[in-house]
Amino acid sequence: MTELKLEDCINETCPWSGEKVRSDSLTLYRGKTVGFCNPGCRDKFEKASKHFEFAINAAENP
Repeated sequence: MTELKLEDCINETCPWSGEKVRSDSLTLYRGKTVGFCNPGCRDKFEKASKHFEFAINAAENP
């Protein structure tokens, strides 16, 4: 896996908390680096986004 870098992050603040993103809390979503304020917020996003991706894929490929 490619190392994610803070300078490639598309956001400056965590979408959950509004706090500044940290380099240890990055994830890749739809080809973009997205940042969070801590690993817990990142993990919450990853779990939630998997449900949305599953639903989108199911709707697009009935």
